[in-house]
Amino acid sequence: MERQNTRMREAIPVDKRVAASLWRLATGECYRSCGLMMGLAKPTVISCCHEFVQELCNFQNEIITFPSARADVIKKVQGFSMKSKVPNVVVAIDGSHIPIKAPLINHEDYFNRKHFYSCLVQGVVDYTGLFLSVAAGFPGSLHDARMLRLTDFYRAAEDEDILMEPTLDLGGTVIRPLVAGDSAYPLKTWLQPVLKDKGALTEDQKKFNKELSKARIISEHAFGLIKGRWRVLLKRLDEDHKRIPDTIVACCVLHNICIMRNEEFDGGHDDSDEDENHSDVGAPTQAARGVLQAVIEHVASPVKLCIFARL
Repeated sequence: MERQNTRMREAIPVDKRVAASLWRLATGECYRSCGLMMGLAKPTVISCCHEFVQELCNFQNEIITFPSARADVIKKVQGFSMKSKVPNVVVAIDGSHIPIKAPLINHEDYFNRKHFYSCLVQGVVDYTGLFLSVAAGFPGSLHDARMLRLTDFYRAAEDEDILMEPTLDLGGTVIRPLVAGDSAYPLKTWLQPVLKDKGALTEDQKKFNKELSKARIISEHAFGLIKGRWRVLLKRLDEDHKRIPDTIVACCVLHNICIMRNEEFDGGHDDSDEDENHSDVGAPTQAARGVLQAVIEHVASPVKLCIFARL
């Protein structure tokens, strides 16, 4: 982002360009207000912010990465085991609405069930709240399960490119590394959603829900933290529609940098947003039901014995 001085004028220092961009993302203030704060013209701030966001997006594949090494996966499983009794949980998944102004084209697709225009973002996080996979820019009216099926993360899990090791043997049922999610998500051999309570759950199922919620709520906390720290995502994001996904991803990159540097922040935003519409979940397979039953029995059992099936 550094510029060279010319005969006409001195270039704006790179630290000032970055500061203006960070101020915009951290406060959600309009470009004009950010310019007044930094002593820059509005067009200059717009140019700085757009360039800064693009540079951050170029680091996405380095900062937001899903673990491939077995040792890294085991470390994340161990982290979740300190928070929940559900075995072999490696990540938690959730979706969140980012308020936007109504797009000029197909604006009705972005009008969500909460009666405002939004873009959806799906995040997959580890036990520390670090984003390992991010997909952004989906219309606000889209169901979380449908959004999941449109992501590279879903295709990689279904094609068994990820979430394959380490496995556990629970009473003869082999359990892959699991993703914890809310009741909006479908039941898969690798994805465990909270069971919808319609008044007919058994005590074991209720216990399973309680323990799984301890794991999956980390994803809600991660979105609450990112919106609290980078408040441009909390207010209405008045950006060009095509730039919105990049702005969201840039904030996720900054969030991960803060987590990796152990930056403390206690101003998180409550981002609880469980979707009550289950019309797009679909029927689970028999194998997925078998995994669910084995996990429920494991959680309900007073004796916890987990054996790695594949070393």
